[in-house]
Amino acid sequence: MSSSDPIIRDLEIMTGAVNYRRWIYSQIKEYLGQRIVELGAGIGNFTEMLLDREQVVAVDNYAPCIEYLKRRFSIYKNIIPVNVDISTPALLELGHHSPDTIVCLNVLEHVMDDVTALSRMFNLLKKGGRLVLFVPAFQPLYGGIDRLVGHHRRYSKKELTKKLAGAGFKIKTASYMNSIGFVGWFLNNRVFGKKEESSTQVKFFDRFIVPWLRNVEHVIKPPFGMSLIAVGGREDN
Repeated sequence: MSSSDPIIRDLEIMTGAVNYRRWIYSQIKEYLGQRIVELGAGIGNFTEMLLDREQVVAVDNYAPCIEYLKRRFSIYKNIIPVNVDISTPALLELGHHSPDTIVCLNVLEHVMDDVTALSRMFNLLKKGGRLVLFVPAFQPLYGGIDRLVGHHRRYSKKELTKKLAGAGFKIKTASYMNSIGFVGWFLNNRVFGKKEESSTQVKFFDRFIVPWLRNVEHVIKPPFGMSLIAVGGREDN
């Protein structure tokens, strides 16, 4: 049964997007270390792909998500759910976990002061650590679904890399992803005015479009996309 909570419901819709998550993982796996802080873990849709790591601190500021994570990963001692708001200084209290990687997927757009949040992420990482970001791209796509799930903005590559550099990160990579999704999101958000993602559309896209699109974008890097991946390294002198 679908949850009555719109946040949990949206995350549950994305649970079925297995191929899509594998695609994201393939894009970032070379930057992942063994001691990960995952910011905005939600209900653990991506956390489940990190079960082989030494430690994953799965962070979320929404208590129902933390309870969901505790139930879902109760048998995994290396998964540590933590209720922290990443927009507050409390984020730095996670430093005792000595993370070598911060994974922040579809989260930064929820933070009003993203510049300060990025600075705290930089300070949380140890030297040589990396921040992996995955954010929604292109502000003109912003619409009802974005508002419903609490997005303050969508990003361009130029804007995001500038903010990363301003926080002290050295840019490792920045690229758009999911060019077909760009079109679908525009139609749903700006043309049809939908307020919620469609479970049917997500399943169709994941099963029939993602495998083909992943192969195409592996060869031809798209100049635009529904999402943007960026990786910044902490390389103190």
